[in-house]
Amino acid sequence: MEGRKRVLLAVGMCLFLSACGKPGEDVVQPADFLEEGTQAKAQPADKESGSDQDTAASGDAGRGDVILDQSFDVSLSPLGDVRFVSYAPARPDADAVFAVERDGAELLELEGMRERNIRTGDTFGNVEAVSFPDFNRDGYSDIIIICSYLPEDGPEAFSEVRLYEGTSSGEFLFQKELSEEAASALADITVESVKRFLGADRTDGDPVQAGWQQAYIDHIGEHQDINDGFALIYLDGDEIPELVEIGDCEASGCRIVVFSDGGLKETQLYRLYFSYIEKENLLCNSDGHMDVYYDYVYCIRDGELVMAEKGDYGAPDNAKLQFDGNGDPVYDYYWNGEKMTKEEYERKLHAVYDPEKARDGYRWGEYDSAESMIEKLRNL
Repeated sequence: MEGRKRVLLAVGMCLFLSACGKPGEDVVQPADFLEEGTQAKAQPADKESGSDQDTAASGDAGRGDVILDQSFDVSLSPLGDVRFVSYAPARPDADAVFAVERDGAELLELEGMRERNIRTGDTFGNVEAVSFPDFNRDGYSDIIIICSYLPEDGPEAFSEVRLYEGTSSGEFLFQKELSEEAASALADITVESVKRFLGADRTDGDPVQAGWQQAYIDHIGEHQDINDGFALIYLDGDEIPELVEIGDCEASGCRIVVFSDGGLKETQLYRLYFSYIEKENLLCNSDGHMDVYYDYVYCIRDGELVMAEKGDYGAPDNAKLQFDGNGDPVYDYYWNGEKMTKEEYERKLHAVYDPEKARDGYRWGEYDSAESMIEKLRNL
């Protein structure tokens, strides 16, 4: 399902420790999946569920029992000390309900994912995680909620993230589009991966960009001294580009940096030259020297650039290089380790990588310095 990442259903996992803190900090330290031997405690909610007031406040779906291990006494800016309460669905086609209370009285109920809090096509499974960071850094507490659901058409569950931005009036505004973007971008949806995606795990005072932009900016700052320049390419079909690090010499080669699951994965290419087919998830690293050459075809799998096909050709001993009747060197050709003729090699290469559709990974003199790439990322 688009915008949803499937994970194994884990009912009853992901408990959180409740604590008070300063405005703008996480006041509950979430453990997305508790390590063996750790425990989390949550105080029972004072308010009983199932009343007429609950039904009216939650639309047609109503509320079920309080989910004790995902209800917390917290300090939220600007509300102060409150009780965050998670309610199970009141009926099979309903969703969970989340409310902020004080002294047993409800202050507000968070907006649900679906209209009237009714779900079709899937069934609520569990509240996996709740956290209260100030992810947009405006001084007011925000809320991250992760729930799991079981689809009707299959046994494999998926996770869904909800993001709520706190305001100066104490309301929490549901960011539906941002929630869907985060779910779509993350292979493994946890509080920490969502915070990385949002750039909320940074501790300095720099302006926070979108997660992938800030991740690239940080990476460039750490690696600018070993590179001659940087470029952006759109290799796969999503809207997040890949970062190219251009080495300062042939031996250092290029590196392709992929943003995935809130983090970065870097792949070293051989020497400097490569081409790629935009949006078709194909990159070819073609280079070599001293009668040893190669065409290595890469694609992004599981958030990392990996080699999919491998072609090598050259002279076994360039000190005894032989030439054909046209004066061209006689080379041995191998595709994925299998020896073949030059014509067979070229057919193998063109079957997986169309050079007519390819473009250079960068052009000499046209790539960005570290400073100009950082500025470009901030303006995207």
